Amino acid sequence: METVISGVIVLCMFYQGGIIEHTYIQDQRMSSCLKAKRQVERSVNPENVRMQCGKVDAIIEDDNGRKRVVKIIKDKYDSSGYTKWNHQTKKEILLPDN
Repeated sequence: METVISGVIVLCMFYQGGIIEHTYIQDQRMSSCLKAKRQVERSVNPENVRMQCGKVDAIIEDDNGRKRVVKIIKDKYDSSGYTKWNHQTKKEILLPDN
């Protein structure tokens, strides 16, 4: 079952200015997110991707007792070109490229 949750902590991976990956932090502690961020940064080329922890509004799915992010609805990052969730119609809105 999918649920819209406000203010969940996720680890976001950015490539060429857009979010390409997002990971739900199971214990919802910023320190756990930062630890995961350091581990990932050691294994990827930091010139190509950027990692950042933050609170977002997201659609969360319970997958056999573990929660995972299905879609980020609202974030604090610049996500031009990404879709946003319309709470009234319960549908995605495709944002135009700037």
